[in-house]
Amino acid sequence: MEMTAYMSRYRDARQNFYQWRDETETLHRFMLAFVFACLTGLGAYIRIYTPLSPVPFTAQVFFVLLSGAVLGSRWGGASQMIYVILGIVGVPWFAGGASGFEYVAGATGGYLVGFVLAATLIGLMVERNARSTAALVPVMMAGVLVIYAVGATWLAVLMGLSAGQAVALGVAPFLLLDVIKSMLAAGAARVVTTRV
Repeated sequence: MEMTAYMSRYRDARQNFYQWRDETETLHRFMLAFVFACLTGLGAYIRIYTPLSPVPFTAQVFFVLLSGAVLGSRWGGASQMIYVILGIVGVPWFAGGASGFEYVAGATGGYLVGFVLAATLIGLMVERNARSTAALVPVMMAGVLVIYAVGATWLAVLMGLSAGQAVALGVAPFLLLDVIKSMLAAGAARVVTTRV
């Protein structure tokens, strides 16, 4: 009986979060999107380069995935658009503290475009009720696949690589770590979106 009451309170708290998110004013939503843009920028400072790829490991993907689940499709995508635009105009929060249009036009530009699309897709899927942990993990992985698809395609076109080479450089080295990030983001989304 006690467990049933706890589960009922938990479901109510989650529903309250989504109701609050959907009913809050535009200014508050923009501020939340800006916060997630900043978190994505901070995640760029956690980076590891390897000889396997010109693209570094960063913590950005975790915050990209979380932004879609927490903010929804419109504002999750907006948070990543804010991140990219502010980086272009000079905020030094791309990987390695870089900024400017030249960075976006470089090898990692496709991944930045993928961030916007992934956050939007995840938000759409969460809005359609993919909110349990079991549902969120594949949703997060779908977001990662969007980032990979755009990033690897961009890499192939920019560097004149075959599809296999682009996958070897821009996907394979990150796959295991991004599966872990997807699971962590799903767990974090479950916690963050519970509003008591």
